[in-house]
Amino acid sequence: MIDSIKIILKNFSGNFDNCRLKPSRKVFKHPDEKEYENYLLPNHTKFDRHSMKIHRALKTGTVNVVGSLRKRAYHKSTLLDLNKNKFVQSLRGLAKDLNIPFAELEQARFTDCEIGANINIRYPAKEVLYMIVAYSRLKRNNERIEDGTLYFEGADKDLKLYVKDDEIAAKSSPKKQESRKRAFARLKECGNHMLRIEFTLKYQRSFNHHGMAHIKTVGDLIEHYYDLYAFWTREIARLIFFNQLDYSNAKLNGKEAYIAHGLEQYGFEWFAEEYQKLCKINAKTANSIKSARSEAYRAICKVLDQYYDRKAYNMYNLRADIAKYLIRKSKSEEMDLPLLLRNLWGVSPCNNK
Repeated sequence: MIDSIKIILKNFSGNFDNCRLKPSRKVFKHPDEKEYENYLLPNHTKFDRHSMKIHRALKTGTVNVVGSLRKRAYHKSTLLDLNKNKFVQSLRGLAKDLNIPFAELEQARFTDCEIGANINIRYPAKEVLYMIVAYSRLKRNNERIEDGTLYFEGADKDLKLYVKDDEIAAKSSPKKQESRKRAFARLKECGNHMLRIEFTLKYQRSFNHHGMAHIKTVGDLIEHYYDLYAFWTREIARLIFFNQLDYSNAKLNGKEAYIAHGLEQYGFEWFAEEYQKLCKINAKTANSIKSARSEAYRAICKVLDQYYDRKAYNMYNLRADIAKYLIRKSKSEEMDLPLLLRNLWGVSPCNNK
């Protein structure tokens, strides 16, 4: 589950003997305008090495460790996700390379925690990105969707979805790039498309807001690692999907017909905003305006949920692909599979706000 993270070691007792000093010092404008000494700590793989970035504040001595523990455990070009055992193994290796006790690393706080998974789906991943039209009222940023990446951006969390196999090939060395493109192309021809779904919880309050206030330190992440799967599946169920509608054999009422035709003619983003404006016209108070917007949004989601085209790839197909991933993982991980499947299937987009 865990990928990149920023680990904060306030009372650092180790050294940088296994690190490579970067020649320049950088002044960070946010959050504290402190000067840092910068290092790189490479992993021990023979190829596609990944280096953690190490920043030591010259005034306070606080050390920030930033990078992908998943790539550190494997290498930069892996499709594997970080299970609990590999997570602990990666952390122990990190503590050893920094010459600190493992207990010191366990007590460290952290921010910018990525929680994600690579999902083998049956439909081209890039096309699926266009179908995911909303998530948790976060701002949808599709500036890089043509390159295979979609963002949803919020104050204390982000969501990133991208075509993982294309990303690996694009970031490979020129020597390996073409061979990897061909290998992934053969997999796609067989119906294997890799979509990465990755949430970033930026702060402690992000964990608090999602029922994980008990996770405050790196040690807490280890102890409650499977809570991350529960969070991830709950949030997946909140994605709003719009591909094709099929109401040819249905009797839509007036409101449903208006919404269905509006979605088909104008698309989700534009129509959802305009329909919410329309529905709040008669509202008099701030609470009634908010209520009217929420009701309008739920009405749109209800149409999407009831009249999606069963013959086209849809949200339930994606959930089924994710369920297969979870079932495979449960054979080697001590996760609560029934809970995760209930999270994944038990929430209707109609309930999202």
